[in-house]
Amino acid sequence: MPGPHNLVPAKSSNTKDQKSVSVGILKSAGIITFFTLLSRVMGAVRDLFIANIFGAGMVTDAFIQALTIPNVFRRLTAEGSMTLAFLPIYTEIREQKSVEEARRFASRMLGLILFGTALICVLGMISSPQLVWLFATGFAGDVAKFQLTSDLNRLMFPYLIMVSVVAWSMGILNAEKRFAAPAAAPIFLNLAIIGSAIGLAPWLERPIEGLGWGVLIGGLLQVLLQIPSLLKVKQPLLPKIFWSDKEIMRLLKLLGPALFGVAVYQINIIILRNLASFLPDGQLTYYYNASRLTEFVLGVFAFAIATSSFPELSLQKARTDWLEVEKTLRFSLHTTYLIVFPATAGLIGFAEPIVSILFRHGAFTWLDVQVTAVTLMLFASSIPAVAAVRLLVALFYAMQDTKGPVRASLLSMILTGGLGWWLSGIWEVAGLAMALSLGAFGQLITLIWLLHRKQLPLRKFWSKKVLARYFFAALLIGIGVWRISQQNDWELGPASYTNWLLCMTTLVSSGLVYCTIIKLTGDPYLTDAWNKFRQRLKI
Repeated sequence: MPGPHNLVPAKSSNTKDQKSVSVGILKSAGIITFFTLLSRVMGAVRDLFIANIFGAGMVTDAFIQALTIPNVFRRLTAEGSMTLAFLPIYTEIREQKSVEEARRFASRMLGLILFGTALICVLGMISSPQLVWLFATGFAGDVAKFQLTSDLNRLMFPYLIMVSVVAWSMGILNAEKRFAAPAAAPIFLNLAIIGSAIGLAPWLERPIEGLGWGVLIGGLLQVLLQIPSLLKVKQPLLPKIFWSDKEIMRLLKLLGPALFGVAVYQINIIILRNLASFLPDGQLTYYYNASRLTEFVLGVFAFAIATSSFPELSLQKARTDWLEVEKTLRFSLHTTYLIVFPATAGLIGFAEPIVSILFRHGAFTWLDVQVTAVTLMLFASSIPAVAAVRLLVALFYAMQDTKGPVRASLLSMILTGGLGWWLSGIWEVAGLAMALSLGAFGQLITLIWLLHRKQLPLRKFWSKKVLARYFFAALLIGIGVWRISQQNDWELGPASYTNWLLCMTTLVSSGLVYCTIIKLTGDPYLTDAWNKFRQRLKI
């Protein structure tokens, strides 16, 4: 039961404050969505260039696998754990002590990040063959493929240092309600890879190495982009000695379970990529392309709301304002599912046309399209679970509880790994996607159970009626776009103007139909978002 000393009475001023918070979350999510959308579009263009130039074969698999390794460490040292543990403590210091003290804490944090990532980078480059064997044991049977992957991994590993600095900047800027620069950073990574694929790769003895150099150039551009925003919030850019700071020690204590939790998640990736490495050439590329499309939806919509909600949840928890925490969770969850359900239905029902339009050209065959589409359908089924997990994990971290997500991640790892081993033997890459989806739902159920056990002063922060409205409206949309997809031959891919016209018309019209259904049923969240949008545009 809620403790009376923890709750803030529901006064009219609180209603105004919550409206302000909701507007702030929507505004911040809008900024993140805009730049993330640009980034994902550029990412899709990047993948088109890679698919068109290199196809789905040995060298592409080697690049994707090599890039996975520093990215795994990035999630350990950057946004996967460090940022989530850093932001609540930074907010608490700023609220309970002073802004200057928070800045000093951030400078010491930068020292920790640079020291830790530089050490990991050196060890990772030295141990590149061992890491490749760990992540892709199946590559060991092909000497050329294994060596190329090891060389590419060694080339790209310094990206870890740069992207970790970007994550540090994101933690500070998000706490200060500045979201544009961190959200825009991946655009420059994609531009650098595209530029290197066109301008550098043809001149190299091994053209695929041009993509590796593009990753490093993109990482440097990402860091430079953050500097003006950091200067505006008066954050010093020079690192400080960190080992004598009490708050850093407190962060490291929280970071232990956090790192373990993220490590469990990364072990999932290692297991799945290892299983994929035993599959025929091209299967890893199918997996990558399908997961990228799924991440497009999550990054543009679901993660944008979770990211913009996290600073608010951290601030409200620092003030022990549980009533506002509950309202923020309710608003964030319903707004997330308002968008996530129809996006999931669209990806599942219209998977083959989407993959065909994006990838059916150059060396990417129609068979490649069909296998990727099936994999995408299975990946997309996990989107609602992953979106909710991201929001609930943010709540746990806002409470400075890193053990709960660890337990949920452990269950997910066991479920995903076991099912991935079994199902990949039956359905190859599609079996891996199904395993990951089931693991995500297992993680969500575990987090909900753990949250219920904490007996927090939170009443139910979701509405079955609202969620059912979104689900059934999205189901109708999914059935509709699937029927349309069966009425056309998509084998020509983007070479057919009819395919382009039908694809774009279907996606736009289905979105309008969904919004109309939700509007007619009197949904308060869509109405609220539309009114705020009209006010901003002064319609």
